Amino acid sequence: MSGEKLRTTEVDGVPVYWLPGPGALQASLWFRAGMVDEPLPAHGWLHLLEHLALHGRDSIRTPVNGHVSLLHTAFDVEGEPEDVVAHLRGLCRWLSEPVFSDLDHERRVLRAESSRRGSSPVGSHLLWRYGAQGPGLAEYDEFGLYTAEPDGLRELAARAFAQGNAVLALSGPPPAGLELPLRPGPRMIPARAVQCDQPLPGGFAGRPGGIALSGTAARSTAAGALLRAFERGLQGGLRHGSGVGYSAWSSYEVVDADRAMLTVGMDVIPEALRSAVSESIAVLRRLRDRGPDPVELRDDLDAQIRQFGTRPAHQWLPILAARDAMLGTPVTNSVEELAAETDAVTVAQVREAALWVWRDLLVSVDPEGGGDPQLTWLGGPPTAVMPSDGRRFRPVDPTSKGALTVGASHVHRETADGRTSAAYDEIAGMVRYPDGGRQLIRHDGYQLQVEPTLWRNGSQAVALLDAAVPPAVHIPLPERPKEQIPSVKVRRIDTARYWLDRPVVWVPFLVLVILAAALTVAPSEIGSLLARALPVGIAIAVVSFFREFRSKR
Repeated sequence: MSGEKLRTTEVDGVPVYWLPGPGALQASLWFRAGMVDEPLPAHGWLHLLEHLALHGRDSIRTPVNGHVSLLHTAFDVEGEPEDVVAHLRGLCRWLSEPVFSDLDHERRVLRAESSRRGSSPVGSHLLWRYGAQGPGLAEYDEFGLYTAEPDGLRELAARAFAQGNAVLALSGPPPAGLELPLRPGPRMIPARAVQCDQPLPGGFAGRPGGIALSGTAARSTAAGALLRAFERGLQGGLRHGSGVGYSAWSSYEVVDADRAMLTVGMDVIPEALRSAVSESIAVLRRLRDRGPDPVELRDDLDAQIRQFGTRPAHQWLPILAARDAMLGTPVTNSVEELAAETDAVTVAQVREAALWVWRDLLVSVDPEGGGDPQLTWLGGPPTAVMPSDGRRFRPVDPTSKGALTVGASHVHRETADGRTSAAYDEIAGMVRYPDGGRQLIRHDGYQLQVEPTLWRNGSQAVALLDAAVPPAVHIPLPERPKEQIPSVKVRRIDTARYWLDRPVVWVPFLVLVILAAALTVAPSEIGSLLARALPVGIAIAVVSFFREFRSKR
């Protein structure tokens, strides 16, 4: 295990962390700007800037790479010192004065990349936990590829890629001539990741054939130990024990400066889903109540410490330091320091982390396999508020019930499937299609779809929405395929059968006919009595007719 301590210096106002080591020089320039800093309509702007900055810079001699995570954007390069110096100089100059001649080209490239990107269990848990903001954006399409324009990108680059927002990690000493000509600017402090207001522990519909469980805990070595213990528990119980699952997996996702989301999962045979959910939750309960087995924890920590020596420290310790420095947390200065921190983890610390995970546990599973009594199934928006004002629209289909109400402060939709509403000030983004379709995405991730083809005077409803929803959250998208545009084929109604099936309408009229006939043949006393009842019969018939008529508007 290396006894070298981390070195630090500063270049052009940027902190630099490094360790001496052999081989080609590796450099990783990190910025404290990630997906959590993008609003939904601009989600993907940082990814677009990262691609634009690296366009045309890759070579066999000096391979480069870049990526955008929840909390940071990083640019990596490897090569001879003089080549690394030249690359970083050119990169920083572009980040300070970005040029957008390749904007449409990279926009198309990223749209192609996005079309291949599917949903993931971790992304789904981030979405259900945080909604359409902060860490939850990881699961959304990059709508910013359609909204990006040079002025907005330039303003974002000035904030995100500022001198005070950067850290450089090197796998060797800073080479001669190294410069990082970035614009002056402050550090971007990550906002606290705020979870949606929903009952937890909870469950939601996940991908078929799999289960996943997540919770949050303070960033710590003990939380990492808990995650490994949880994964081992699933592997031992569902694969080696009952034999209903294949291979357990785990994920540790940092969501803000202080907390991380811990996720474990497994593919399970369909007939065993219900029991697998109960057994998985039981593993977490045991860790919450008793903690891990002390002998097993000791073996786990020793294995982790041994792994620190399997890869040269100069290739990863400076990067770990760069991440912690960006988040404002203490920097680990040596492998020995990290090993000592790992060695000191106790059963009580792991148990405490398990308690935190239990408090906001989320479980995703095929709905057919859900069913732990301590879970609340999360299936729809928590509230739906009918506007006290606004214009009401009826369905095009006369056989459909429901209404769309566009009010001054929010919109409400009622159909046979249920009720949904969205206040305009809680909308993270409104997708706009040229055909008039609108998709309102709330901050909590729930959505309200408005299709003008389904409502009478639907284009007027869309116009009211466009005027009411703040322009900053509009997301204009290109034409969608015609088969994706819903339509209503109004069926011709058999008039005779329609009214015969509704005696509430025709029976009062039949009574009127009988009354009229009775008046012509009955004695005057009966006729006088029937005459007094005639207005009541007429009123009942008229009210019944108009009530039936209005219900079909």
